[in-house]
Amino acid sequence: MKCITNLFAISVFVLAFSYGSIAQTAKTPGSCKMYMDEKVVLEITLEDAVKWCDLEPPTVQCDDGKIYKLETFHINYLTLKPFLNREFGIGEGGFPIRAKEAIKAGQSGDTIILKEVTYTDASGNKNTLPIISLKIK
Repeated sequence: MKCITNLFAISVFVLAFSYGSIAQTAKTPGSCKMYMDEKVVLEITLEDAVKWCDLEPPTVQCDDGKIYKLETFHINYLTLKPFLNREFGIGEGGFPIRAKEAIKAGQSGDTIILKEVTYTDASGNKNTLPIISLKIK
């Protein structure tokens, strides 16, 4: 009986501790869209993509309503014709020249993919955003 009581007490403690840590976790955005010229761009043209890639830093608006300035991110560019996934390394505050050149030569249906995206919040803490996928129309 003492063993069951101890097990119950430990279970209550673990549940209370985990609930407290979940309640204090900030909500991370689930998805982010291209943000340019004071608005979200949903239908991304090749011209939009080239212009956005020239921004330093590029910005996105996420489903939490906040606008984020991207600091670092891994860049992939997916083309359909021919089907090819090109990796361009890490962008720091902007896109590397080779990634910009690939996007300028892009076509409708191509996709810009940003992974391991980071930004700094108002408190100076570095945080991550979800994978950002932008398909060119």
